[in-house]
Amino acid sequence: MSISPQVLRGDLHDKLVRDQLSHWYRGHALVRLKEKTNRYAKQLGVSPASVGVKEYKSRWGGCHSDGRIYYNWKVIIAPHSIVDYVVVHELCHLVHQDHSKKFWRLLGTILPDYAERKEWLKVNGRGLRG
Repeated sequence: MSISPQVLRGDLHDKLVRDQLSHWYRGHALVRLKEKTNRYAKQLGVSPASVGVKEYKSRWGGCHSDGRIYYNWKVIIAPHSIVDYVVVHELCHLVHQDHSKKFWRLLGTILPDYAERKEWLKVNGRGLRG
């Protein structure tokens, strides 16, 4: 079975468009996530060592013990309140490296409705991952 040149061009075009959109979203995500991180870090009195974006298969972010925070760039597609939840969640890990009661209590001081946001992400997050 041979593939026609028109189909191949269509597939290549689709890949190019996907790659360009991904590149734009990654750049946009980094800018917005840094802004949100800086705003909430001041509220929490923490200072991340760095902020970056990655593509995770099953995570929305990660906080390393040395203070580096990474976010899944695809979270930027979510509603602002959900992005805020992910940002505050990772920043709280700068204080508590676990999901203890103290961690959730701290998160609740910034986002009292965090449980609803967490549930939204659990229910709808798969659709953001593509």
